[in-house]
Amino acid sequence: MKTPNLKPRRMNLKPEYVNGLLGMSFSMEEIKILLEKMRYGVELDGNKIQVLIPPYRTDVLHPIDLIEDIAIAHGYENFEPEMPKLGTVGEPDELERFSSTLRELMLGFGFQEVMTLIMTSKKNLFDRMGVPEELTTMTKSPVSLEHSIARTWLIPSLMEVLERNKNREYPQRIFEVGDCINAKGDDKRKLAGVIAHSKTNFSEMKSIFTGILENLGMKYKIEEFKHGSFIPGRCASVKYGFFGEIHPKVLENFNLEVPVTAFELDLSLILEGL
Repeated sequence: MKTPNLKPRRMNLKPEYVNGLLGMSFSMEEIKILLEKMRYGVELDGNKIQVLIPPYRTDVLHPIDLIEDIAIAHGYENFEPEMPKLGTVGEPDELERFSSTLRELMLGFGFQEVMTLIMTSKKNLFDRMGVPEELTTMTKSPVSLEHSIARTWLIPSLMEVLERNKNREYPQRIFEVGDCINAKGDDKRKLAGVIAHSKTNFSEMKSIFTGILENLGMKYKIEEFKHGSFIPGRCASVKYGFFGEIHPKVLENFNLEVPVTAFELDLSLILEGL
């Protein structure tokens, strides 16, 4: 007949490790008392502390778990806070601050922010968007083919959001500020937006696109641009990105029944020019 093993597990604990993490100077006897408060068995062995862990404490996996219980037994309110001795002070990262500015700007234009996964599939990134495949960063052993490669641009992710919300009320105006990863594994912060409703067109998206650049004080020159995801003749670009009307074939691939316009900007590139 088998019965449960109720023998306590043993774990060694060094006082210097405890005091180093907690910023205290507990003696071995004080540590023993605190552990016993938390219902551990304790045996002192030279400069080491042997802790007997009850069988019901399956959550204790590492000495750090014992130190947490020591802190609880001592009382968090009894620790005296100290300012770290650092020669610098924290401040927002320049790219994050710039991204926040763009978010506020897009909200002012009447867009709603979405957040999508950085991992996607070749089907969504290339095939459904009507563009040829290019080198990407791939996961070695993906759990799902739907999340097997890192995105290189944002518009496909926004098209997926529109597809999932095709039965919602129109117009839909959404944007995302997010990271993309190129074939070399380099991060690029980008901004993309899409507008979906029965009357959206090139001119509407152009006004949004140029409005963003003008609010940032950027100089730009609009030129005709050919892109497989957009209707020929209704797509344009500047140094920092592109915009236009999404091709009907792409709309069909995403099961959308209304026109869609879109834009994408490379924020890392814009930040370099400011």
